[in-house]
Amino acid sequence: MFSILRPIRVFFALLPFVLSFVRDWQRYILWGSPRVLTAEGHARRARRLTQTLGRLGPAFIKGAQVLATREDIIPKSYTRELKTLQDRVPPFPVEQVLAIIAQECGRPAGEVFDSFDREPLAAASLGQVHRAVYKGRPVAVKILRPRVVETVETDLRVVSFLTRLVHMFIDSYLVRNFWEIHKEFRRMIRQEMDFRNEEANADRFRRNLAGDARFLIPECARELTSRRMVVFDFVEGVRVDDAEGMRRCGLSTDDLIARLIEAYVRMTIIDGFVHADPHPGNLLVTPDGRVAVLDYGMALEFPDAVRLELLRACFAVVRKNLDTLVDCFYRLDMVEPDINRALVRDAAETLLRIQLRADFTPRMIQDIADDILATFHRFPLRMPQQLVFLFRASALVEGLGMQWDPHFSGVREATPVIKRLIRQVALAPERKWAESVLEEGRAAWATFRHLRMIVERFEREEQRVRLHPADVERIEGVLGAMTRRLLVGLGALGTGLVGLGAGLLRGQWLEAMVLVVPAAAALVLAVVLPLKRHRRLR
Repeated sequence: MFSILRPIRVFFALLPFVLSFVRDWQRYILWGSPRVLTAEGHARRARRLTQTLGRLGPAFIKGAQVLATREDIIPKSYTRELKTLQDRVPPFPVEQVLAIIAQECGRPAGEVFDSFDREPLAAASLGQVHRAVYKGRPVAVKILRPRVVETVETDLRVVSFLTRLVHMFIDSYLVRNFWEIHKEFRRMIRQEMDFRNEEANADRFRRNLAGDARFLIPECARELTSRRMVVFDFVEGVRVDDAEGMRRCGLSTDDLIARLIEAYVRMTIIDGFVHADPHPGNLLVTPDGRVAVLDYGMALEFPDAVRLELLRACFAVVRKNLDTLVDCFYRLDMVEPDINRALVRDAAETLLRIQLRADFTPRMIQDIADDILATFHRFPLRMPQQLVFLFRASALVEGLGMQWDPHFSGVREATPVIKRLIRQVALAPERKWAESVLEEGRAAWATFRHLRMIVERFEREEQRVRLHPADVERIEGVLGAMTRRLLVGLGALGTGLVGLGAGLLRGQWLEAMVLVVPAAAALVLAVVLPLKRHRRLR
């Protein structure tokens, strides 16, 4: 019964939203111009969508949290609502918890643990956490929800079907990007539902941070780890958004920000393995002033090639090298290969302009961010899923910093850390000078090949010069306005001539002038009024 009713419920809960979004592209689904929905209409639909996703359960709550970070493809009116969806669901009965422990351990929970709290510490969409004592030490026991794997797999199949349905009507890069998000989310949530992956991720984070006493990754009771159960040492601490609690632990807000920036930059550039679920509930400050990182179900691997490009991008930001930064955008697959480079250069120039400015207010920074995101919406730019999870960490740091300092700039604070880590990587013993020379030689050879190709194209008269997309958009607006004015002018001229002729034939000069004067005035206004100025991203 469950396998039949669940997909039907999910399908009919989401179908109205699918049809509504399709109508935004085609008014009558199969034909017609796009429907224009007001800002209030989008806000109402976003609220209804968020409420529906919350009712549908685990996969949709997790998916909404991922989509809430994708302002590059989803309008802010929707991400704003999706961010309000918290991963809070009612706990499942403790009898089911004890039954799962008995199944996974082969003996009752009372024989496994010295003591076990029946009241859960936390209940989330995928699992539930109880406090216990194991071999004399306090531990946190995480149990997978009953039947959650079957529920999530059913939900993922329904979402795949609905996404294909939308693609039948809308051939847009936004739909293709959503499909890529869905594939990556499907992979990550399946990993998160196997707690053996969480133990392996925790071990890797612990090794990577072993030399830094400022951080804590709790130990895991490996002998109790299974697909549905994992046990970590219990960590006492306060959340990183509790400034007063952190001060009692001997850690200032400035020190916390510096630690988080260094930790995530190091994870990305040096270790290539990033904690992909950063939020205040997963980051605690212990009584001895250490930062404990919790919940390792979502972790992201950065291949060497991506790490190298990120390192180059960081180096380009520090040195304000605009062309290198644009090259990194292309190599990081952030833009389609055939996208006009001038558009990407404008976005990169905007980012570089604000990186170290201290006189930008939060409102100005938000306006610039909105302009950049609007560019992502207008043109087929994209944000790789790996960078999206990395930006979740930067959003956490930015949010904490703004909470305590209205003029906080994450980029400005991160720059000294990036410079220090770049020097560390560049001067590492394993990075021989010959490798650096070879790398620069390859870059020079690639540049020479591109120049030769351009020259050959000019010789064959095959080289094209493309306009900036923003300029094309502005020209289209100007031509449209001029066309409308021409039609208005011709209409006014025709009306005036008809009125003049009718008046002369009837001998009614006054009637003729009543028609001619307004027509002449409309013609003059259509010619002399200035065209509306089209703003361009700068």
